[in-house]
Parts: sequence; C-alpha cells; structure tokens
Amino acid sequence: MILPARDKAHLVASRSYLTYGKAELRDKLERNPYSYLHVINPDGQQKIDAKRGTRPFYEWVKKGFDAFQDRGWIEAIESETLAVYRQTSDDHVCTGLVGLMDLAEVESGRLKLHEQTLRSREKLFATYLEEVGCNAEPILCAYPEDNMAASQIAAHLAMITAQRPDLDFSTTDRVRHTVWLLNTKQARKISKAADEIPVMYLADGHHRVASSRELAKQHPEINQQGLMSFAIPESELIIRGYHREMRKLSMTKGDWETLFQSLDAEIICSPLEASASGPAAFGTIHLHTSHGSWKWELRKTNIQDVDAGWLYRQVLEPYFQVADARKDARLHYLAGTESSEALMQRAKKYEDRCIFELHPVTMEQLKLIADAGGTLPPKSTWIEPKLRTGLFIHGF
Repeated sequence: MILPARDKAHLVASRSYLTYGKAELRDKLERNPYSYLHVINPDGQQKIDAKRGTRPFYEWVKKGFDAFQDRGWIEAIESETLAVYRQTSDDHVCTGLVGLMDLAEVESGRLKLHEQTLRSREKLFATYLEEVGCNAEPILCAYPEDNMAASQIAAHLAMITAQRPDLDFSTTDRVRHTVWLLNTKQARKISKAADEIPVMYLADGHHRVASSRELAKQHPEINQQGLMSFAIPESELIIRGYHREMRKLSMTKGDWETLFQSLDAEIICSPLEASASGPAAFGTIHLHTSHGSWKWELRKTNIQDVDAGWLYRQVLEPYFQVADARKDARLHYLAGTESSEALMQRAKKYEDRCIFELHPVTMEQLKLIADAGGTLPPKSTWIEPKLRTGLFIHGF
C-alpha cells in the first residue's frame, strides 16, 4: 500500500479529475505542486508528444508517479497491511476497511455486480494499469450487517478508531479524512473476520473491476496481487438519485400535455408546487420544464424495475428517439446532490430542455438486482462516499 507523506496528505489527495472544470484544474495545477492531479494530468503544465488514452501518454503518467515517490511525497508501506478509513461530512460519517480483495472473489460471485461495462473502456483502463503499474482509486463495496462477521468487524473498528490516527485532515469541501494503519496482528484478525462475510456488493468501480480482470488474464501473476477495495457497512452507503436532462427539445406546453395524455395508462400526472421536495418514493418521477413542473406517479411498480429503466422504455426511447442512453448527445446526467428547487430553477432557464428528477435506487433494489445477476440502466446511482484519488495507492 502506498500513501501520501503524513505532512502532505491534504495536498496530495485530490478529487477525481473529471469533477474539475478546465479553469479549476488549471488553478489546482498552478497552485499545488503536490496534487496527485500532476501525475494523472502530465500535459497540464507541459507540452508532451502523446495523445490521451495511448501508451505513450500513460508512460508520462508513470514518470509522474515515479517522481512523486522519488521526492517522498508518496511513500510505500513495506509490510502488508490494512487501513481503516473514516470520512466525515456535515451530514454523514462512514468507516470501513481499505485493503486488497482477491480477484477470485469476483470470479466466484461473492462480489456482486450490478452494472454493465463498455468493452472499449475495459481495454483502455487495463492498458493504463499495465503501463502505469498502480491503481490510485479503490473500488467501493458495501457488506450486509446481519451476520457475525460484520459484528466482529464493527467491534474491531470501534477499538481501532479510538486510537490516535496516522492521517487526519480536512479538505476544502468540508470533508474530514481520517486513516488508521493496522499492525500485523490487527490486520490478520480483521482480515479473518472479513473473509467470513458471505457476500459484498460493488457500489462504485465496475470498470475498475473489469479492467483488473482483463489485466489478470494477460498477466496471471497480477491475479495474486488483488484489487484495492474500500469496504463499508451497507447502512453507511449513500445512494442518491441520478437525474436525466434532455437538451435540444422543441416542446410547447401543449406538446407536454399531449405527452401526458398518451401516458395516462402508465402514470398519474399532477402539477408540482415550487416548494416541493424531491420524489418521495421509487415509482415517482418529477418532470421540470420551462413551462412548469409535474409529478408522475407510476400506476404499476416493480421493485426490480427501477424508475430509470421505465423512463427509458416508456419515454426517452419512443418519444425522444434515444436509441442509446450512453451515447445520445442530447441526454445528460445530473448528480443527485442537486436539490429539487435547484433543478426547477435550472429547467426554467432553458426552453429547449427538461429534467427528469428520479428517486434514488434503494439498497434493497440494488441487492435484489445484483443477486439475480441483473444490471441497472446506465447512470442509475450517484454513490457516496467519494474517495480521493491518490489517498490510497496499490502498486503492482
């Protein structure tokens, strides 16, 4: 396991680079020489003769990674160990284990998946891992708590977190990050308990899992080195809605009313007050447009048929001709961190757009679908906690 140096952890660990706008990313790179963003964006402050997504580009990423190690900004822990990581925000606390999961757990079905992955991205990420030789973003797993193993882990975590942490810092998004590194005896005890958990559910990181499996096929020795994972109790997992925004529409209020009439057998439609909160339960969708907002209540619901799936089949595909929800340039996805009021105001600004506000997929739904070997539609869940890139690194 590789971690940032104690005195630089708050400067090294970064949000996912995808969450930064161009100006913000440039500012971070200019003002913070320790940010792991320099490693994954080698072209941020220098001209390099390599295109993103190619092996020559990944060679530059590898050079940046090696430079961070040479300077002592990130440091390898010599002994095999586990870490306990706690993330604390204004409204949520979660505590779990960071360590290596054997890829055989994926093959055996003990780690339950719920998303389809794109073959092109699997290959791309596998090439990245092969060239760079490290993974700086653990996958996120949730485990059920109705078993003895989970109770034992909870007892271990309580004792460990009562001690002084090895890393403890806050970031500008008002999130506190606390890390305890376990000694060999502690690691063995808690690892033994974790081995007895009957099943785990992958919450975030399906392409990371798929690319690691792809790499293991090419290099069987990698299979023995495991997959870096952050495992938390399922009660501490936050699942938010993931909303749909359709752009480049030419819908009048009359056109919307015609659509409502055509869906009468499927939904109960009623106007939505400006002060309304988000959808109260699955089977309820809020539609926001520049002409007004409405509440749709599905007449028939099935716990294994999430609202995003119904919306695609009954509305997006037949009425807006969205043939592929992953590729249609008109379809955008909005994080579930946005309030209902903010979504209303956003929709009012643009006459050519609408927003479908969705209730979060429940943990029960996710588990039922994963247990049955099914998959959720693309972008069905906005999962938290979000881990910082570069806080935990697995080198192989």
